[in-house]
Amino acid sequence: MALDPELVLLGVHAQVGPFFNPDVYFRPNVEFAFGEVTALFALNLEAIYRLPVSSRQGRWWAYVGAGPGFTFLHQNFERTTGSGTRIDFGDFHSNVGLNILGGLRYRRGMFMELKTSVYSRPAPTLRFIIGYNF
Repeated sequence: MALDPELVLLGVHAQVGPFFNPDVYFRPNVEFAFGEVTALFALNLEAIYRLPVSSRQGRWWAYVGAGPGFTFLHQNFERTTGSGTRIDFGDFHSNVGLNILGGLRYRRGMFMELKTSVYSRPAPTLRFIIGYNF
């Protein structure tokens, strides 16, 4: 789920690593989002860092991350009034911003994450993501 604009997200990511440190992973991902008047496609090249407060053998581990996000957003609104007047509004934006995220991951694959995009105005302000790693 995303806020401002309100969207439902679907996405796919890969987790590669560790790199340079046993707690650093590269995690590129793609997001597709749909709302009442908005459609979004985002390509994110993020890195995550497993926080040292999480034990390597524990069930859950916390992480934070950041990386560039490339966002393509299309907004479209069409309506015909009772008098036959047609209203049609469409706009396309693309932008590059910085994604900042934090989350919890269960060792067997389930994860919960909060992500925000800064310096990228048409991108959603806040995203709450629940997913599963295969």
